[in-house]
Amino acid sequence: MEPIIFFILQFLWFLFVWCLLTYFVLWPRSATLSPDARLSVWVAPEMFRVLGVGLLVPNLSPGMPAEFAITTAAADSLTAVLAAGAFVGLQRGWGAARGLAWTCTLVGSLDALIAFPHAASAGAITHLATQWYVPVFVGPPLVICHVVCFILLVRGHGGRYQEGVHTA
Repeated sequence: MEPIIFFILQFLWFLFVWCLLTYFVLWPRSATLSPDARLSVWVAPEMFRVLGVGLLVPNLSPGMPAEFAITTAAADSLTAVLAAGAFVGLQRGWGAARGLAWTCTLVGSLDALIAFPHAASAGAITHLATQWYVPVFVGPPLVICHVVCFILLVRGHGGRYQEGVHTA
């Protein structure tokens, strides 16, 4: 069987599992936080996107096409830096924090939308080696985090946060 089949099946399985965890555990628990604290929780995982730099390491991704590895590593790193700024800003109440969260979410989402088809066309999956689990296991929660960030950012500060409960 082709590696792409295993990749897709694992990705879809982990996406399903992360959706279950999000729906039953993470989303309801995050609803008890203030709007900025809640958004920071969902932006935080994007700080780990520096894992994409592993595509540039020959032992982790032998023979990886450079045009794919460089653009993906750069976009992942940019997203991680924006996420760190947004996270700190949201925790500290900075006025620009939501703007950073928007930028992080847009850049990261565009990167994911571009990287997956680019990976397929460049044949990157056959070069993943030990990097295999980064897009398969880490990719799905990052996709979910982007979706949730979009939802929370579109809502803005709407709703009522009172005694630990935020209602929309």
